[in-house]
Amino acid sequence: MDVNIIKVEIRKHHVTPGVNVLDLHIDANGEKIIKQTQHKDIDRAYQKFVEEITRISKELAEAPLEGHKMEEV
Repeated sequence: MDVNIIKVEIRKHHVTPGVNVLDLHIDANGEKIIKQTQHKDIDRAYQKFVEEITRISKELAEAPLEGHKMEEV
């Protein structure tokens, strides 16, 4: 697995209420994505993305390091 960077940032639009800005920067396994998009709070694709990225992040954060004993920080 070749991972150089995976960065996901979501923030509220500084001018338009109810709009979120998604910055996505991925350089991993031969995929390169650098994209900024805007989504309303009610956008179903945006809601699903937030749910999935939260689930995946939590799963990874709670997974033990294989072959090593993980100490809590």
